[in-house]
Amino acid sequence: TNKDLEAAIRSGQFREDLYYRLNVFSIFLPPLRERKSDILLLAEHFLEKYEREHNKRIRRLSTPAIDMLMSYHFPGNVRELENA
Repeated sequence: TNKDLEAAIRSGQFREDLYYRLNVFSIFLPPLRERKSDILLLAEHFLEKYEREHNKRIRRLSTPAIDMLMSYHFPGNVRELENA
């Protein structure tokens, strides 16, 4: 999840017993804005995905599009990039 479950427990919005049952192994993944090197790789992946789904040929991302993607802060992380 992208939610702070420990804060949700403190505020009574999430059950503490359920948290400890689910929290056997935690993975921290920094937000996309802190992983700039992943942006172009993910954008190319999504382009290939949409090429297959829509039977279209997309040659490449334009330089202005790449510049825009690299300068954006992506508050919605990968989901937002996929829908960009």
